[in-house]
Amino acid sequence: MAFISNLVHHPRKLFLRRALFQIHLWAGVLLSLYLIVISLSGSILVFQDELTATTFPSTLAPYDIAKTASIPDVIHAFNGLYPGGKITFLTVPTPTMPAYQLRAIDAQKHELRLLADPQTAAIQLQPRNWLNVVHDLHIYLLLGSKHGIQINGVGGVVLLLLCITGLFLWWPGVKLWIRGLRISFRHSWRRINFDAHNAIGIWTLVLVSWWAISGIYFAWYKQVGFVVNAVSPLKGMVAPKPPPPTVSNGAHASLEEIITAAQQASPHGRLNEIGDPSLSGSSIHVYMDLRAPNDFSHRDIVTIDASNAHVLTVWHYGQNQTLGDWIVWSMFPFHFGTLWGLSFKILWFLLGLSLAVLTATGLLMYWNRYLRHHWRRLINSSS
Repeated sequence: MAFISNLVHHPRKLFLRRALFQIHLWAGVLLSLYLIVISLSGSILVFQDELTATTFPSTLAPYDIAKTASIPDVIHAFNGLYPGGKITFLTVPTPTMPAYQLRAIDAQKHELRLLADPQTAAIQLQPRNWLNVVHDLHIYLLLGSKHGIQINGVGGVVLLLLCITGLFLWWPGVKLWIRGLRISFRHSWRRINFDAHNAIGIWTLVLVSWWAISGIYFAWYKQVGFVVNAVSPLKGMVAPKPPPPTVSNGAHASLEEIITAAQQASPHGRLNEIGDPSLSGSSIHVYMDLRAPNDFSHRDIVTIDASNAHVLTVWHYGQNQTLGDWIVWSMFPFHFGTLWGLSFKILWFLLGLSLAVLTATGLLMYWNRYLRHHWRRLINSSS
């Protein structure tokens, strides 16, 4: 009973709170640089689509839907420039991303990122620019896709720990809890910094926790999906299992036939991406956006037999049926904040910066409480 009473009225008296304070303090200090980098890079990536268009070479022709080169023209241009190569992924031009974008490998198995002119289909290398660095920094910590995203998952675990311990540390007792929701500017800057850390932390707690959870999901999506499925079965967010493709005699359908089949299977969709447009595999994935171009939250993913252009499955991605579906579906849009218009992006950009502000105010609190005293003693002892 004493524990409950102190928890409700005088949480600062609890040993548990002091222990959690040490965990929160040192986890925050050790991850401070990481959290600031993730915060700043993530905020920039909210506007990735708009910024990507500005990085395209000025030599590309302007996007004009009436004059857009056909996908077979792009494939033909690629094959002429990279004989023996293979396009693994192709994205069609849109007003916000006004060029064909290709991921490919050449005959020597070197990975390529290419652009194709939206009108002439001329192929050129996509130059690596500052936005690519920011993207790889946020997603892979510049360590490559194999290890970087796993380390980010560990960072998500520690960030979630910071959120849980921070909630406990924020609680000042039932009589004072409202004070923890606001910043008082009538005190010294140290008290203002303390109030800012508390208030920003509690107001952004749910969102920052979600960023942590989704970061864990991106690193270990199968394991997180298993846990979510145990709570609420996944239905709409599970890709349908296609039947085996037809045994081919070496011939395959044309790319035009495959695209036509995808458009018939998703009459309300707009072609956005094609997986393996070089038709090197037994089946092809075609991505049909149902809302705005590049809105990956609602799309039909059509799997087509490459030998005869028969539709194998249609995955209506975004048609959620259960709570588990909604949880898994929400990982992407609520992490990146890119789907609901400019106003939402601006809000997400500012909220993304809050993680850096929390880290900075936390470091200042550490300085105010401990480091400045040690620094003074060090200076006095040396003089």
